Amino acid sequence: MFSITVDLDDAWLEPVYDHVHHGRSLSLFERARCGLLEHIGFPNEQLLAEGKVLVITKVQAEYKREVKRGTVRVTCDRAEVRDRALVIHQTLFNEKGKPAIELVIESVFMDMKSRRGIAPPPDFIEAFEAWARG
Repeated sequence: MFSITVDLDDAWLEPVYDHVHHGRSLSLFERARCGLLEHIGFPNEQLLAEGKVLVITKVQAEYKREVKRGTVRVTCDRAEVRDRALVIHQTLFNEKGKPAIELVIESVFMDMKSRRGIAPPPDFIEAFEAWARG
């Protein structure tokens, strides 16, 4: 499992609801995935320099609890490679430490020049699967 913590202040909150808007919460998951890429040796900057990018193809989210100001934790776990797609299960734990949002996200590599999907590089698959096995 990989996780990050983020301190949420009032700037993160939707004033009308006094909690993080569901759309805005997706950026917290993105931070965790970018952190995971760096953790396994493939920072986003490196992928871009190589002319590759991971693009989101599917998001499935279950919103269980509010997310308010305070320290939250976002995890990445239960990852796998399915054909060309990378699938990662993520959980955002709210400021009380309870699961607030569960997410399953699917992404594929895209060649920046051709703007077409490409197979994940073998060294990436190796690092990704090694991390997933723990």
